[in-house]
Amino acid sequence: MKVNVEKISDNKVKLTIEVSKEEFGVALDKAFEKVSPTVKVDGFRPGHLPKASFIKRFGYEALYEEAVNFALNDTYPKAVMENNVQVVNHPSIDVDFATLNHETGFTYTATVDVMPEVTLGTYKCLEFKPLDKNATPEEVEQEIKNALNAKAENIIKEGAAEKGDTVVIDFEGFIDDVPFEGGKGENYPLELGSNSFIPGFEDQLIGAKEQDEVSVNVRFPEDYHAELAGKDATFKVKVHEVKQKQYPELNDEFVKDLEIENVNNVEEYRNYVQTKLDKEKASQYEEHLVNGLIDLVSNASTVNIPECMVTDYATELKEKAEHQAAQYKIPFNLYLQYMGYTEESFSEYLKKTAEARIKADLVLDKIAEVEDIKVTDEMLENAYKEIAEHNNMELEQVKKSVNPAQLSYKLRQDAVIKLLKDTAVLGDTKKKTTKKVAKAENAETAAPKKTTKKVAKAENAETAAPKKATKKVAKAESAETAAPKKTTKKVAKAESAETAAPKKTTKKAAKKETE
Repeated sequence: MKVNVEKISDNKVKLTIEVSKEEFGVALDKAFEKVSPTVKVDGFRPGHLPKASFIKRFGYEALYEEAVNFALNDTYPKAVMENNVQVVNHPSIDVDFATLNHETGFTYTATVDVMPEVTLGTYKCLEFKPLDKNATPEEVEQEIKNALNAKAENIIKEGAAEKGDTVVIDFEGFIDDVPFEGGKGENYPLELGSNSFIPGFEDQLIGAKEQDEVSVNVRFPEDYHAELAGKDATFKVKVHEVKQKQYPELNDEFVKDLEIENVNNVEEYRNYVQTKLDKEKASQYEEHLVNGLIDLVSNASTVNIPECMVTDYATELKEKAEHQAAQYKIPFNLYLQYMGYTEESFSEYLKKTAEARIKADLVLDKIAEVEDIKVTDEMLENAYKEIAEHNNMELEQVKKSVNPAQLSYKLRQDAVIKLLKDTAVLGDTKKKTTKKVAKAENAETAAPKKTTKKVAKAENAETAAPKKATKKVAKAESAETAAPKKTTKKVAKAESAETAAPKKTTKKAAKKETE
């Protein structure tokens, strides 16, 4: 087999592959073994017809189609692997059946999209302003206020409705004096100021009293349901009741009713809220920092992503959304409406999301390559142990559930993220800059000293990159979520021979893209 690799564009190559006479001969033998059991010839039982008799009766041409398929599946993966072609989809195969000859072999071409080149921008000493790690006194008080609000009771109020009050209303909407579908409700409790209705609706009910009839004039937002977007509407509203909230008093009795372990008085409750919010803020701090740094390095880098990668990943995201809608038992179009999307805007969102996530993953992978970040067997073993400990599972069970190639990839990305964090300038002082630059020069910062617990979902061994290009550092997941779900090639390195190989070629379509 001889192979010539020609670069057609940044993300596409054409392989010209010469199949030798000997290789084609092996493929013809395989084709005969497959075809012969289906051939009926007088005097021979099915599957017992000698090859020579078959050739004499039908000719080699009868085996060409199947033989070519065998030859492609044998030679194409080898050509890809031996020439280090990092394919991202199935190839388009061109075979000239008219020139096939069992005595000479044949030549075919395979045109395929490949992994894009990444031109890195600055990724060390990135300046970034993180979030606060600790909750403010104002945030603590707001959390306590929310707890009191949750226990508040609505009591009948005499007089006009104010912001924060709840009005029990009947309403019906009209456009050009014609009622529209979904615009009617009865005995609906609406908290004024909750912003649960379209802009302007709630404001016009402030001042209304029990038994009042109010005309509310609004304009639907431009991003509202397609049939109502941007239209003027009038709602006829009947006010049945006006209620105001009666809040409980913040005292030890209230705290005890919350039934929080080891929290029995107001002081302990405030400390509990502070600690709870501090943990939440710490998590938000980490997520914001990681995502922010990845955004910076991703935006500073250049990657020409093949369209097929974006399309495939966007399709996967849509399938997940459709599955979620099915779980909620609602039609997908209504699901999109609830999410604030039209089909067009959702498709655009999926495309942009796919591009961003794929680019981020490719950039992180390139940094790992440049920094020569490697994942050792010891790191893998430690990661397995941490997953087992976190999920209270046996180590061997974890190893069976979690794919080592995928885990290795994730650990490698974690090491890159650690590098970004270790060298980041979280402020504007020269002292910090000098310190971080010095740290960046230390090669040890490129590799983690301790295996992180942030382990993403594991996928199939054939694909070394994640099914989902994510910028977030996930916590160690359960063995079930870590187990492979399906093979993906969305953001993949060169795939396995079986995955990357063409599935079939036919005489009717000598040049075609395999499915």
